[in-house]
Amino acid sequence: MEVLAPPEQTFIDLEFAAMIEVDLLDLDVFNVELQDIPDMVLDVAPEAEIYGRSLGTIRKLGTLMLFRPLVETVASPEAAQAKVEFFTSVEEGFGTDMELGGGLEVRDYDNREIIDGRVMAKDLKTPISEMTESGLICAEATLAIDERFRPQYVRSEWDHHNALIVDKMARGETGYNTRIIVSPFPDEAATDSGDEYWRNIGYVPHLKRGFVQLYHVNENGKLLSGSLSFDGSKKEKIKEVLGTYGVDIPEDETTDNFLKYAYIGTISEENAKYIATDIADKSKAERSEPVTNTVDVTLKYRPLLERVFNESYVHLCESLVRGYQTEGVQNLVLQLYSYASSFRNRYSQSLNGMLRNMNSFTSDDSIVLHELLVYSTIEMMRSLHLGTTSNVYNTFSESYTADEISELDEGAFQNILGGFGADGANSNRTYSACGLSISAGGEGNPQGAFGDIDGGEDMFGSLDFQCNNGHWNRRQRNTLMANCLICGDSVKC
Repeated sequence: MEVLAPPEQTFIDLEFAAMIEVDLLDLDVFNVELQDIPDMVLDVAPEAEIYGRSLGTIRKLGTLMLFRPLVETVASPEAAQAKVEFFTSVEEGFGTDMELGGGLEVRDYDNREIIDGRVMAKDLKTPISEMTESGLICAEATLAIDERFRPQYVRSEWDHHNALIVDKMARGETGYNTRIIVSPFPDEAATDSGDEYWRNIGYVPHLKRGFVQLYHVNENGKLLSGSLSFDGSKKEKIKEVLGTYGVDIPEDETTDNFLKYAYIGTISEENAKYIATDIADKSKAERSEPVTNTVDVTLKYRPLLERVFNESYVHLCESLVRGYQTEGVQNLVLQLYSYASSFRNRYSQSLNGMLRNMNSFTSDDSIVLHELLVYSTIEMMRSLHLGTTSNVYNTFSESYTADEISELDEGAFQNILGGFGADGANSNRTYSACGLSISAGGEGNPQGAFGDIDGGEDMFGSLDFQCNNGHWNRRQRNTLMANCLICGDSVKC
């Protein structure tokens, strides 16, 4: 069967599916009635994960969707974690725009629950220190096949070490309630391996962007975390600024090891924010033009981001667990495919493949849709911020406001979202966020995996497999499973 070239119309509906001879699936495959979901079913995160592009987070939310209605699922802690990772990718990516990035900065604060003496992710089940441990495992596996990754491996070691100390601080074992560290741009590594390599794994070479990380246990017994960016990162300046707060970094220390030096103290939340902001402001290069906080822009367009998540993103989560395309993913793919000629080959070919076989949905498919949704959402937010929605590629000749876009029905909303993505692809814009570099246009080699190493395989074969009833499961690396996580049937060979 040949798949026809994308038609000229800008809105794709189910008639287009019929035109290319794609049969829609009977979606009523699972009829599960469970009052509660066992923890073992939700605990399906891969061993190798990276925050912001975690297949484990996607699988947990997708598994929940097997047993609960959509309205209940999107209000769950599992959805909160997936949403914060998706929103963070959009927020940070927007701040790395090659044209706008210099006028944008990140000033983001969030409260985290502390349960059993450990700081928790938004799902209230996963400790942050377990996530950093998984990130370290992923970094170790990447280093085994790419020596250029060593500086990032060192940083992952310090990230995990810091997370363990923050847990101790949360338990009151450190004698202080505030910890502030600085993660500079990897100057030495970029010099050795080149800016392109570090851009492709999520750094921002053209801005030399670094981050101040704040951790403070407040009076409510929660952890306040802060992420504050600064551009024009220079080692000597950072050491000088930290020195004013009693943090002495040796003269010959590399930027990768800056993360082991921390400001610590017992202070108020207000003072903790002041010190973190002061360090970030004094570490950045001087600028004459005003700077906008990306968090403020994200907040302004939050209803649109919520729509992307609730109407599109959740469906890829469910499809990944089911192993086939749900109706929600089918419709999303059809809308994005109308712009396939604008996207780089990796995306256009993947969308083509999804149209050819709606009975399948793999980890690679979920990664492609994740990246396209993040990229297109950044482009939508960028266009609204600049007031250039009338330039959306091949979509609308008139300018649309955020309110007008929000009033579109689901199909039209997904279609114009794809149009924003196509506009960015045609302009070859690239964004970096959460260990991920995304460029939907042109060709090249942006990061294209979530944390799965060696294509999701280990010594026993594929990590993803189906039981005899067709339910998709995922093993932890180098570990065999006895029973299906969905139905409980034996999966032993």
